[in-house]
Amino acid sequence: MKPLALALAAIIASTGAAQALDFTRISSERAFRQFVADRTLVDDFGGTLIFAGNGGIGGQRDRSRISGGWVWNEGALCHRTRIDGLEFERDCKLLYIRGNVVVMQEKRGTSSQQTWTLR
Repeated sequence: MKPLALALAAIIASTGAAQALDFTRISSERAFRQFVADRTLVDDFGGTLIFAGNGGIGGQRDRSRISGGWVWNEGALCHRTRIDGLEFERDCKLLYIRGNVVVMQEKRGTSSQQTWTLR
C-alpha cells in the first residue's frame, strides 16, 4: 500500500497532475465563462477569488483585498492581479476542471499549480 501512496503523491506533485487525475481542460473563453466566470473560487485557507464576466478580478486573502483584470488568450487565462493595490502577479494559466474543483497551472502549464473549489 505504501508504494501506491507514494506513486499517487508523485503524480499529484507533478505539473501534469490535473491531466493525470481525469480533469477536463478549459480551453476556450466560452467554457471559462460557462463554468468559472462570476463564481467564487475558494482556496484551502478560505481565500476567495472571482473572475467577473466583465474582465475584472475581485476577492480576499487574509485581510487583503484582491483586484485586477483578466483576458482569454490562446487557450489560457491571462491576468494581472493586485493585493491591496500593489501588483503582485502577471501570468497566463491553463485551467482544468472536475466537478467543483478547478486547477490552475501557472506559466501556461509549465510551472506550479493552485487548486480552488467553486462555490
